Amino acid sequence: MQEVSLWLVPQREDGQYLQAIINQLADQYQAPRFSPHVTVAGRLQVPEQYEVSLSNLATVTPILQLANQGLDHSSELFRTVYIRTAAAEPLLALRQQVYELWPENIAKPFMPHISLIYKNLATPERQAIINSLNIKASFVFNPLAVVCPQQPGGWTAVDTWQMLEQWPLKKAR
Repeated sequence: MQEVSLWLVPQREDGQYLQAIINQLADQYQAPRFSPHVTVAGRLQVPEQYEVSLSNLATVTPILQLANQGLDHSSELFRTVYIRTAAAEPLLALRQQVYELWPENIAKPFMPHISLIYKNLATPERQAIINSLNIKASFVFNPLAVVCPQQPGGWTAVDTWQMLEQWPLKKAR
């Protein structure tokens, strides 16, 4: 078994848009850079041969367009400042299917979002970031990706995260 996270990665244009914001905030606040994503399921224990299951799941999951439901912030590192996204039915279905594949994992409460910075910041700093941003209305996500840190359990070492594999989602007909 290995510990991984499953991400939806924004399509190229939206990915570039979000990456520019993430990089600017990372530089401004001396925070780590990371790839934009929505975490479908985090820190999952999966068997070494997970690829076929995820490839099959991707082929039945439509390309997702998730609406921006506003900016928010928290004291949690992985939700310092983030874009709340809609909990679209295909996203919820994908998440449920992941936990059905590996039921030994306990599903935590789900709040789909796109993080923009990972850094312990005081509330006024987080609010200032929100006030400085004007984010577009929605984002398209494709592909599904599996990610892990270089060292087992090293999730807080954001700069060591590596994308192991990705699968395109089902195109609309």
